[in-house]
Amino acid sequence: MYSRLVKSLDYPLLTAALILLLFSLVTIGSATMEFTDASLEQIQGMNILVRLLHLDYYFVIRQIGWIIMGIIAAMALIYIDYEDMAKYSRHLYVINLAILLAVIFVGHTALGAQRWIYIGPFSFQPSEFSKLIIVISFADFLSKRKGRLNTIWELIPCFMYVGIPMLLILKQPDLGTSLVLVAIMFGMLYAAGARLSILLGIISLGLVMAFSIYAFHDMVHQPDIKTQERISHVTRAIDGGDWYLRNDPDLQRDIKEKGFTNSAKDLNQYLNQLKEGHQGIKNSHERFHKYTLKEYQMTRLTIFVNPESDLLGAGYHVWQSRIAIGSGGITGKGLLGGTQSHYTFLPIRHTDFIFSVVGEEFGFIGVTVLLGLFFIVICRGVRIIALARDHYGMLLAAGVVSMFSFHIFLNIGMTAGIAPVTGIPLTLFSYGGSNMIMNLAGLGVLLNVYVRRQKLIF
Repeated sequence: MYSRLVKSLDYPLLTAALILLLFSLVTIGSATMEFTDASLEQIQGMNILVRLLHLDYYFVIRQIGWIIMGIIAAMALIYIDYEDMAKYSRHLYVINLAILLAVIFVGHTALGAQRWIYIGPFSFQPSEFSKLIIVISFADFLSKRKGRLNTIWELIPCFMYVGIPMLLILKQPDLGTSLVLVAIMFGMLYAAGARLSILLGIISLGLVMAFSIYAFHDMVHQPDIKTQERISHVTRAIDGGDWYLRNDPDLQRDIKEKGFTNSAKDLNQYLNQLKEGHQGIKNSHERFHKYTLKEYQMTRLTIFVNPESDLLGAGYHVWQSRIAIGSGGITGKGLLGGTQSHYTFLPIRHTDFIFSVVGEEFGFIGVTVLLGLFFIVICRGVRIIALARDHYGMLLAAGVVSMFSFHIFLNIGMTAGIAPVTGIPLTLFSYGGSNMIMNLAGLGVLLNVYVRRQKLIF
């Protein structure tokens, strides 16, 4: 039985995935090192084999442990006939909702988000595993609705099915994973036979709503910031810092238009008016963020357009990432040779921005190799979709490929400064336990569909 499964595996896919994992371990070991000028200069004089000995093996060993766990999960998912997964799809969906609800009440908070659950000394991120659970359960949901996905009304139950766990994930908040679920849903709906015109119409409507939300946010955000600045300037002017008035012509004009002078008495009256008006503006701004995205989420989604506007704040990540990738040139600075990485200018470089490390240390050649490996994984995944023996298997493969593709596109896009910074890790490459185990489990689902493209007889 095992030998039949082993012979039936997609070895080009497995080979590409294995090379990606090895490449990731080397990059993680390099990304987590910190150097001074002297130590970096010493490293640059070593050959590549000696440099490998100087990697940070603490993170590498942890990642190897998670890779082993992911391989075990993948082997289990290859062994189980994917048709048996469909039998438990409803149970998986309910368990998924229960765990996501548990995060709200008992989840551990870190970096401003409540996403992790601790079990003894171990922690895991339920939203990561939620992606694969949605693929498995939603595939069964769609296969039972085959031929009934031709109108917007027939698609509403599908949106609700994915929307419930997505809202629970947004509550954490985890915008990146929520967007992944949206990508999975649309990819699987298209594969299931939903009309492309309807899907494109919904996506277009969503983009219009997103731009409208951004425009409305600008309408409440800019007056809030501007009024706060005026209050600050007038307060300092009252305390004797008239420089703030002289260098703010708009403020001077507003004071005159309201019939005030620059005397302390008039400025105090003007300040009171500003504070009264600001309260209403501030309340509108807070109500907006209460029912939509938080301020930092709005900033992260838009700062990539112009990171120079806040280089020491929200735009810092994107700007440093661009510098790192651009400085790599054709051949890169060599393993352990990246200055942006090892002088710690580049933040979270072993997780979200690991692609930037590849660009800096391995250059255009390294990036091309990495993209080529991802291309093989996605192409083999598309081939598995085409070869699937039934509708459910095809939808399973489509869900995994949609998930992988969105992760790759958005992560590389955000590190290159052409997509919003959403905190999405790079598939089979970024450091992290929950994500790596989920990725390898997803790979196991793909291989499951492939080895059973024809009915196996044991």
